[in-house]
Amino acid sequence: MNDLREELDRALRAVPVSAAPVERAKRDGRRIRTRRRAALLAGALAVAAVAAGYPALTGSGAAPAPAPLTGHPAPSASPSSTGMAVNAYPAPVATEAPGGLASKDGQVAAGTVGDMKWQVSVVPPGQENPVPADSCYVITVSDITGTCNDIPALLSHGLGASQPAAFTVLSDDDTTATVVGEATADVTYLIVTFAGGQQLKLIPVTVGGRRYVAWMAPLSMTVDSVTAHLGGPYSDSGQTATAVPFQPPGRLPVFGLWQRAGETAPPRDTQVIASGTTGGHAWKVTAHEGPWGTCFSIGSPGSSCVPVAKLDTTTLLDFAGGNPPDQAFGAAAPGVATVRIALSNGKTVTVHPVGVGNEDLFAFPTGPGVTPVSWTAYDAAGHQVGRLVSAS
Repeated sequence: MNDLREELDRALRAVPVSAAPVERAKRDGRRIRTRRRAALLAGALAVAAVAAGYPALTGSGAAPAPAPLTGHPAPSASPSSTGMAVNAYPAPVATEAPGGLASKDGQVAAGTVGDMKWQVSVVPPGQENPVPADSCYVITVSDITGTCNDIPALLSHGLGASQPAAFTVLSDDDTTATVVGEATADVTYLIVTFAGGQQLKLIPVTVGGRRYVAWMAPLSMTVDSVTAHLGGPYSDSGQTATAVPFQPPGRLPVFGLWQRAGETAPPRDTQVIASGTTGGHAWKVTAHEGPWGTCFSIGSPGSSCVPVAKLDTTTLLDFAGGNPPDQAFGAAAPGVATVRIALSNGKTVTVHPVGVGNEDLFAFPTGPGVTPVSWTAYDAAGHQVGRLVSAS
């Protein structure tokens, strides 16, 4: 069963058509999906959290941002500026190491959501994990410990200068989200800013040779941004990189595109790019461009996002709607007016890209077990301007 789960997880990330650079980037793990798995969670209206037992919360509005680290911070059990208690659990057993704080017991974060206490621990790869080759994380809520949730190995594949951290998100009760992230060695700490102005300061903790952060918050607290302060484990260079997640109200945040100070974010726009009825079931694909990159949703809680600043080549991006997929979507190069896609069942689909922000995007139905095998692009005069045939 675990082998099947691993194969399905990897199959969902496979791209059967197009060798464009964005496709390779996604196969290397640069696109992060929201995933829904079992957890022991409860809703609340406020959040406080700590990493390695250190205060991580600032108040909203007029409260100053957390001060940058200049060295190893001193532990503290004092309340946050909002009056909510931190250190709901004992501080993780961690030591100061050259590569940053290292946890001896696997615990990387703990705190409270309202009056609910929680903690997150990471288990390195091993047979006790749902996918033995990957790490997994355990959530403990009010002294009740859940199962170990897989942290896909590909989460760390895209980490580097352009992506200082990556996150996996889960929720089981549609009211509370748990976010677990992995950070590079250059990250000193991260600041999570919520729509109401509340902030969390997260200090990476090393388990099994990798640096992790975690937090829990109600879905009603929309995440505005996550900013990584860069330099090293114990010194802030003053350089930052910021990720703005795609998070519709009440949905899980999807993190992807990171930008340095001074970089221009993609324009914000939302458009329905395709809709119809297939097999008696109505469907609709909506595209959202913004500082997160480009995300596609089909009305379900999950979204699929491509973390690039602009999609400007003709390519098929992903599938959605189930396994096998029912819809597919893609992007068109400037000047492309029509794209004809040949499917594995012998049929052909013709689409007309829709303008979304500074991109041209499209979507189309496929059907159970049906995949694209080739596409041909045409300009407004009907001249062929691009073509790709699947290598398979």
